[in-house]
Amino acid sequence: MVTNPRSTLNERPDLTLVSTEPPRKGKTPPKLTGRVISTLVALVVLAVVLRYLPPGRRRSEVQAARTPVSVAPEDVQLGNLQLSLAPGAEALYIDGVLTNAGHGAITGATMQVDLLDARGNLVTSVQTPIVGMAHGGTDLIKNEFARNPITPNEMRFFRVAVDQVPHTWNHEVPSVKVIAVTSR
Repeated sequence: MVTNPRSTLNERPDLTLVSTEPPRKGKTPPKLTGRVISTLVALVVLAVVLRYLPPGRRRSEVQAARTPVSVAPEDVQLGNLQLSLAPGAEALYIDGVLTNAGHGAITGATMQVDLLDARGNLVTSVQTPIVGMAHGGTDLIKNEFARNPITPNEMRFFRVAVDQVPHTWNHEVPSVKVIAVTSR
């Protein structure tokens, strides 16, 4: 068979392009019902897991928030101490400012007051509660801190009373320290 060299490929109607690769099968998208069923199964599994989850995890955050934070005596700072004597020098009053440097609210405190003699020897040591005072006044307010707790970083006026001051006291500022704190 001899072909005409001058003929073009377009003149041959019987030519076809042959591919050497196997034919591909196209992926068909999953049906809508299959998607709905798989979503429902996933939701049921999630509900079962949440139902049988140990209850301790869910309640621990709430219990931690309600746990009271205690304030240590070291967290109570005293400042601006002033002394005053009752008529007849029968009682000593120590006024000042109390600052809550802790993380809880202070509802009460007890202070230890050490009175010294002229030689620096301990004459008496008294433990007495701290009482709240009105701002700028001399009126004592009983249970002031229990009704209106001192929140962290808050300052309040206070007074401590020492009854029956010994005559051998040197009339200088006594040694004071907070020994007990109640908080919530």
